[in-house]
Amino acid sequence: MKKNSSGSSKNLFLILINIILCTIFAIVAAVIFKNITFAIFTFLCCIITGVILAINSGINFRRSIKKFSLEIDGLKSGDLSNFIEPKKYGILGGIATVINVVTSEIRTLIEGFFNLSLSITQASRSVVSTTQNASNAITEISKTIDEIAKGASSQAEEAQLGVQVVDKLSEQINFVYESYNGITTETNKISELNSIGLKAVTTLREKSKETYETAEKIFSVIENLTNATKNIGLFVESIENIAEQTNLLALNAAIEAARAGEAGKGFAVVADEVRKLADESRKSTEEINNMMQSIAEESALAISSMEIMKKVSQDQNLAVDKTNSSFNDIANAIDFIVEKISDVNTAVIKMQNDKGDVISAIENISSVSQQTAASSEEVAATTENQLKILDEMKQSAQSLDQLVNQLNANLKKYKLK
Repeated sequence: MKKNSSGSSKNLFLILINIILCTIFAIVAAVIFKNITFAIFTFLCCIITGVILAINSGINFRRSIKKFSLEIDGLKSGDLSNFIEPKKYGILGGIATVINVVTSEIRTLIEGFFNLSLSITQASRSVVSTTQNASNAITEISKTIDEIAKGASSQAEEAQLGVQVVDKLSEQINFVYESYNGITTETNKISELNSIGLKAVTTLREKSKETYETAEKIFSVIENLTNATKNIGLFVESIENIAEQTNLLALNAAIEAARAGEAGKGFAVVADEVRKLADESRKSTEEINNMMQSIAEESALAISSMEIMKKVSQDQNLAVDKTNSSFNDIANAIDFIVEKISDVNTAVIKMQNDKGDVISAIENISSVSQQTAASSEEVAATTENQLKILDEMKQSAQSLDQLVNQLNANLKKYKLK
């Protein structure tokens, strides 16, 4: 394209030079050769040559105009991305430069419109979202305010009931105070009885200890008696042996006295008496042995009974200790109960003193609740107006978003890059 435009300019310049040179050459030929016909022929040849060159240049010029028109047609279709090079079109280069400048400005303007429409779209959508969130929040606030109003009205009614309840509570407090006095009296009696019980348990422990010590002594005496009985048994066994030997000796003496005849009669009488004495001794030792056996059996029973008695005494001591511990726990519990009852009494007295303040506070709550209900109704009306305003803002933002979408649709017809 550059070569064609520059060629056209050069051809026009060469045509002019050629015509001038041909004219000069014809004049020189006419003067030198003094032949006008040759000069005219030469001039005509030059003219024909110039015309041919002019026609060629015109054809090239028309081609440039056609190409220039095609590039302009791209601008008409919205293609702003094309850049026309002025050097391609020779004398049309100035027009191309102006078109390039205008196209650049239009492209910059459309890009600005694109950016502006994008910002407006984002802003309008943000406004729609914000107004929707605000509308939802205000709706929730409105519901909450309605609930607050209902709650405040209910609270005012409950406050009135609260005054009545406090009056009844005051009666109950008086009843509790009177009951406290009765409980205090009974608690003091229980404390006195518990002290008596502790003393009785202490005495029982001492007696149980004495019983246990006495049982130990009796057990020791019975053991000594058992040992003495065993020794007596040994002695009785010796006496039985002696009685048997004496009986044998008396029998032998009687036999010998019988052999002696009259001379041995006196000895026989003595031997018989000794035998009788030995028999009586044997019988006595048998009786003593039986008695000692009975004593041993009774001693064994006594020892067994004393063992049981010791065990019972030990169990009794443990029971006494547990009873004593229980009485101490009861005493501690009574002290704790007395302390707590005293705290309750203090609290009851304070409740009686604070009753007036409570009633006053409840009445104030009732008054504030009524004011809150009235204020809630006013706020509810205000929120309704705010909802209407937000709805109008939302509709306006949506309309603006639609307009921007239409603008974007129109701007997208143009090709910028």
